[in-house]
Amino acid sequence: MTAQMPGSSLASASKGLEGGVTFPAACAGAGVGAGHGTSAIDRLDRLVAGLCARQASVSVVLGGHGLGLIRSLGEKGVRSIVIDDGPVSVRDFSRYCRRITVADISTAPDRLCEILRSLSTLARRYSGRPPIIFPTTDAVLNYIVGRYDEIEELAVIVSPSREALMLTLDKAAFYRRLTGRGFPCPRTVFPSAGPLPGDVDIGGISFPCIVKPSLTFLLEQAEGRKLFVAGSPEELQVCCRDLSERGMRYVVQEIVPGRDEDQYSLAGYCGRGGEIVGYVMTNKLRQSHFGAGTFVSGAHVPPLLALGRRLLKDLDYRGIFEIEFRRDERDGTYRIIELNPRCWSQIMLATRMGVNAAYHAYQDLVGTLSGGERQAPRDAKKYWIDLERDLGNLKRKWKQGDYSLRDVLSVMSTIPIIEPFNLRDPGPGLWYLKRKIGRRLAKRHAQAVFAGKAAGPLPD
Repeated sequence: MTAQMPGSSLASASKGLEGGVTFPAACAGAGVGAGHGTSAIDRLDRLVAGLCARQASVSVVLGGHGLGLIRSLGEKGVRSIVIDDGPVSVRDFSRYCRRITVADISTAPDRLCEILRSLSTLARRYSGRPPIIFPTTDAVLNYIVGRYDEIEELAVIVSPSREALMLTLDKAAFYRRLTGRGFPCPRTVFPSAGPLPGDVDIGGISFPCIVKPSLTFLLEQAEGRKLFVAGSPEELQVCCRDLSERGMRYVVQEIVPGRDEDQYSLAGYCGRGGEIVGYVMTNKLRQSHFGAGTFVSGAHVPPLLALGRRLLKDLDYRGIFEIEFRRDERDGTYRIIELNPRCWSQIMLATRMGVNAAYHAYQDLVGTLSGGERQAPRDAKKYWIDLERDLGNLKRKWKQGDYSLRDVLSVMSTIPIIEPFNLRDPGPGLWYLKRKIGRRLAKRHAQAVFAGKAAGPLPD
């Protein structure tokens, strides 16, 4: 595996937020106390000093996500520093974080380690502890894998060992491990490099089936999706050829039969030796196509806990985790789909269910964690909704007759989490509304201008 960073839009074209810090490419490597780029370094110094005066250590969020993580920590008095090179996002307007914008990380990844080195020096100076890094994307985790020893000297990483990271990021290696250790998972074929020959045996897997690159985030960066679905042998050939031409290893996998709603998760935080500190179980009620959940509820499915404990012990896992399962309607088995070794999108749902996995991780790594295993009450029926992505799914379900006004009112009566809105942290929600309204007005203006041009000049 090689260290790569996402090729997103770069922050050199955007402005730093009020209270944040922007590092142009020219001064990203300026050390603490260096003469070059001292304005940015001085602001970073003041930022870290202020954080260390109110909390045990500096929380650092890496990657393009993490709003729920930031809020979960913030509600416990832990403010975070976000490091990113992408455009400003809804997360950056949380009252619980300040952003460090580092120009061109994706084209010069050394800059990230340079900033982390400055942060580490300042954090140790003001708190006596290294910063704590919370990765939020697979691309960031892959970067960490490539520089694990270097980053581990600078900070504490909320993730398992380098070996466990490599195993969980590489889907081919992960499914081989599951199969070899007797864990239930979808039937999977591991083709050799190159397009599949026409007479290849795909192990009795029927169509449609999944073709998934070993490193799914690379395909997501290129095309906005993590996998292909092949509906016939001909489509399978096309998908495999596409991934081969991109230089990506891949697996062919069955689609576990069942309803859309038969998708579950066991998620939380593990301490040393794979011992679960706190966990919740959730149910994806709606999701993007073979992707992230957009409408998720709390659940209680005992078989998930037994399987999850066994897997985490087997990996000697320590860190935040989310294990995804799908119930196989053929025999009722819960099959392991993947293990995300990082903060997951719906982490705020766990917090509202009484298990603040982000804060448990922070406490564990600063040495203040106490007490036994935390778990959500069995009747903790909470809901999490991603407003931006779920509206389309809700409309589709409504038209199909799978959802009614009564269902909507029943969910709303539980006071669901509707991201990005939060009364305790209104900034992200207000920014989201401002952006949506601005885009709608701009669209209407453009349509009016186009209509006026199409009508032509008025006659004399």
